Amino acid sequence: MQVKNIHSIAAIVFLLLALLGFAQRQSVGNGWLIFASLCLAAALVAMLLSRWPRSADRSTGPDRCSPAKTVDFPEGQARLIDSGHLPNRFHPRLAMHEFETCHFFAPARRLIFIPPNDEREAGWHRFLLRCSGGHYYFIRQPGELLMPAQLDKEIPGELVITSQRIVFMAGEDAFEVPLQRLSLLDCSARLVDFEVRSRRYTLYCDAACYAEKVLELLQKKEN
Repeated sequence: MQVKNIHSIAAIVFLLLALLGFAQRQSVGNGWLIFASLCLAAALVAMLLSRWPRSADRSTGPDRCSPAKTVDFPEGQARLIDSGHLPNRFHPRLAMHEFETCHFFAPARRLIFIPPNDEREAGWHRFLLRCSGGHYYFIRQPGELLMPAQLDKEIPGELVITSQRIVFMAGEDAFEVPLQRLSLLDCSARLVDFEVRSRRYTLYCDAACYAEKVLELLQKKEN
């Protein structure tokens, strides 16, 4: 059963108990009033918890990607990508390979997380990552809140996507990977998350939705 469903059921149960307590307090005494108040508070907490995963889902909705919401990305480039075209951009600090074209670059931060407490569980590193309200979460699948993700390290830099590779340019923990080696690519609100040979890379970028569109256009072009 999904976590949000558990929280919804808990909210209903506590609300019914609260109603029972308020009904009994007149004939039994103030003890039921305290019980009813505690149940009502628990019901409110459960209702709030049931809404958190939905908030994270809404942050990945179709309206999350627009030029107005990507301050660090040129509006002209954004509109070109929205129209289904790959922009050709010049990056002054990137050494280009033969027949390579730069299509995207924007400020980004590489995020390295501490493994969750149940790190021994097989495949924990494949849990999805989501950002909501300035916090990060590990989830098993969309709509299911698992646990807060604890950040271990954050490295400022720049995300670059070319016709051949993804590059993270930074003073430390920089990397570049060929596009054909990407696996488990998962782009969400402000996050670009993928694996290369079982090694996970997570980047925070305000223009993550346009990075996703560029990668999709490159995939279509290759096919």
